Amino acid sequence: MQYRTQIEIPRYPFKISYKDSLFWIGSCFANNTGEAMKLLKFNSMVNPFGAMYNPCSILTALDLLMSKTELNSEDLFLHNELWSSFFFHGSFSDIDKCKAIKRMNDAIKDASNVLYSCSFLFVTFGTAYVYRLKNSGKIVGNCHKLPASHFLHERLTVEEITELYETFVTKIVNLLPHLRIIFSLSPVRHFGDGAHNNQLSKAVLMLSIEKLTEKFPEKCFYFPAYEIVMDELRDYRFYDRDMCHVSEQGIEHVRKIFIQALMEPRTQEIIKEVESLNLAKKHRPLHENTSLYKKFIESINKKEALLNKLIDEQFMY
Repeated sequence: MQYRTQIEIPRYPFKISYKDSLFWIGSCFANNTGEAMKLLKFNSMVNPFGAMYNPCSILTALDLLMSKTELNSEDLFLHNELWSSFFFHGSFSDIDKCKAIKRMNDAIKDASNVLYSCSFLFVTFGTAYVYRLKNSGKIVGNCHKLPASHFLHERLTVEEITELYETFVTKIVNLLPHLRIIFSLSPVRHFGDGAHNNQLSKAVLMLSIEKLTEKFPEKCFYFPAYEIVMDELRDYRFYDRDMCHVSEQGIEHVRKIFIQALMEPRTQEIIKEVESLNLAKKHRPLHENTSLYKKFIESINKKEALLNKLIDEQFMY
């Protein structure tokens, strides 16, 4: 007897291997999966601007990378003694304006190079609600704790999102014909907008993604992370203490399904070896100076060298 609903995973007309470069952008759920892929030794770029949640801000970031735009002093503002940008997470802010600009432009340059060489672009939408600056009308990716009076709070429509992304997909596919875009919907609940509005927001995002996958069936795809958490893991034990974010156990379950659905069989075998290596590297002995522990470290280093060589061979072929 089945004691949980099993979500049907799409059959994708491609498989990912270690030769592929992966680019992740969007919500903190994209952070979790992208960083996990980095630990598994994939060539991954993860949220170069910091976590982003609404489709419009994600698209603005991608446009900056595609055009390789450099920010200048007019793109920053001073608040609480820090120079910040509405495009970037607060970790890029600095009391020194020049340092802040350099840090942001270095991030744009590095991420742009990766985007133009990547095989797969993973886009995770979090919410359809946006904050729009009253004085300029621009939608921001980060409010940087400015007073709410500075912003208008509104929900994007399906039509607005799909129109923006149809233009973007057409443009990026012409530039990078080998690229595939995999959309997902973050299962994290945005209860700041209220339970009902959170559901409306997720519905808007889901309908938008569906329209894009229908419009570009050979380039745009959907991975059902949202459905896996909502229906397959229908239990609060798979949520963090705030009851909104997914727990590490839940994230790991989605990650395993992601690997099974999208990775080549040989790549999955190597992933198991890398996971075993990562687990062994976490071991902390009581006595590090023993000959037994030194032999253990030597064996770990040899195994890692062999795995790195194996991954390099996969990249070549």
